[in-house]
Amino acid sequence: MLSLLLVMFLLVLVGMKDGQQIRFSSEGDQEPGIEPGDVIVVLDEQKHGVFKRRGNDLFVDFEIDLVDALCGFQKTVETLDKRTLLITSLPGMLCSTIR
Repeated sequence: MLSLLLVMFLLVLVGMKDGQQIRFSSEGDQEPGIEPGDVIVVLDEQKHGVFKRRGNDLFVDFEIDLVDALCGFQKTVETLDKRTLLITSLPGMLCSTIR
């Protein structure tokens, strides 16, 4: 019996959902006279320590002091791809979500 190692590359696209399936048709066990099955990968979304996913968006929650809320603040957030975003709230700016 001949063993063969098959390396498959999986492309997970932005916005793919928890439980979504990626199918590799006819890539299962192959034997003479038997039609090969499919290889199915099911995505299992894991919780992140900083970000929460809502639909296709990522959210981060952080607390600020009352003084910062009234007088303004700047806060940095490191993204998943290691960029640094600067979140700025100007004095007197009233908002529940800063985008």
